[in-house]
Amino acid sequence: MTFVIGDIHGEITKLKRLIENIDQVDNNVKLVFLGDYVNKGENSKEVLEYLITLKNSVFLMGNHEYYFLEYLKNATYSDKLQKYAGATTFIDFKMDLNNISEKFYLPYKSFFDTLQAYYITDSYFVSHAGVSPCFATKPLEDIPLKEFLFNRYDFFNYPHKIHGRIAIFGHTGFNYPYYDGVKIGIDTSAVYERENRLTSYCLEEEFFLDDHNHQVSLRELKLDRTPWINRTIPYRESK
Repeated sequence: MTFVIGDIHGEITKLKRLIENIDQVDNNVKLVFLGDYVNKGENSKEVLEYLITLKNSVFLMGNHEYYFLEYLKNATYSDKLQKYAGATTFIDFKMDLNNISEKFYLPYKSFFDTLQAYYITDSYFVSHAGVSPCFATKPLEDIPLKEFLFNRYDFFNYPHKIHGRIAIFGHTGFNYPYYDGVKIGIDTSAVYERENRLTSYCLEEEFFLDDHNHQVSLRELKLDRTPWINRTIPYRESK
């Protein structure tokens, strides 16, 4: 089986619990991660240390990894790093803007250098934030990386499949999985409240499984209901 896992944002306890639950279903799975491994949550360093031990896994780029990598390449997004990493990831790695390469990038270079923009199967198109609608019918290999990372409302309103495939995305934190017939959102806001869940989706069997070991079939989700989008302060930062 193949499981796609939503935005982790440093939530190491929830991540380990979810992987344990997945292993109970199938102990020989392929894991596809949607990106946003760091910032805001419990411990981003422990998340990276854990992820690099996982076999048979595909890691996609999230906008929060993009901020770090673009800062190192072009000295951009320093404001985003201060905002999203300053009170969490900087502390976890004992770093600041001056030593990100030494503390954060170089120890995990093989991980960061192999992050992918998207993952596709015959039925699914998987990326961090879908794809910008103006690029939705373009050859995937010709689409700039950034166009997979920051989409929200324009993408939600796009009524078609991506290259004939159902799109699975993260980036926007809902209070439960999103489904509208052509798109599946599995960022269930694990980082915002302690009780919020980290969610995965099984491609072959079409069900969601979260770190509380709760399963729900895709067919059980109502297409006429849009989940509430979280706009709260992550629990770690609200202490």
